[in-house]
Amino acid sequence: MQVTTLHPLALLALLACGVSASAAERAAPQTRTATSEERQSFAQFYAGRPATARTLFEVTRDASGRGWTVSATTEAPPHRGQGALCRTHRTSFVLKGAGKQARWEESGVAYYAWLDRGACRPVAEPVRLLQRVPDAELEGVLLYQKPLLARARLLMAGNTECAPLRALNFSLAAVDVGAPRPQAQEQYALVFRSDRDSYARIWLRRSGQQYDAWTVTCPPVL
Repeated sequence: MQVTTLHPLALLALLACGVSASAAERAAPQTRTATSEERQSFAQFYAGRPATARTLFEVTRDASGRGWTVSATTEAPPHRGQGALCRTHRTSFVLKGAGKQARWEESGVAYYAWLDRGACRPVAEPVRLLQRVPDAELEGVLLYQKPLLARARLLMAGNTECAPLRALNFSLAAVDVGAPRPQAQEQYALVFRSDRDSYARIWLRRSGQQYDAWTVTCPPVL
């Protein structure tokens, strides 16, 4: 029988690949589609409530690794804001318990907006509003998101945590209100998500009727 001896470096490479694969498996939660019974259960629970534009289901492994967490999210029909602004909100529900004891419970509400000069049709990835923003201000920052991102890329070059992300493809994920540092004045912020699931938070300074990118931070999460 022929025995092949692996070079130590090759063995380390194989072990590293195994560790990386295991880490990737742990990082990606196991999912499945909602069953017809789960969908029907939610339909019965939601009957009589306000109409929705669509309902999305998500089923992932729970923390124990033995059961499933079943959730449903309803999206309200969009409505027109100021100018080209469209708004909607999504309500999340989670299925608690199992068998005959299973009950749906509301778990949260999130608000969204986007621009559409037409009929305000639902979009796949609307911009989440982490704080309430008046129509006039919101329409303005959404209109200028592309030049603001271009300006922010210049600022990212001088920021240690942001510089490696400067050349990535970004799309607007959220609008926030807060302060870039403790005791600083509150400002609007555009939160961009990259195609590698990293984030750039662009803090805005108002100049007349327009906004300019004032500073940028790159937090690990939204």
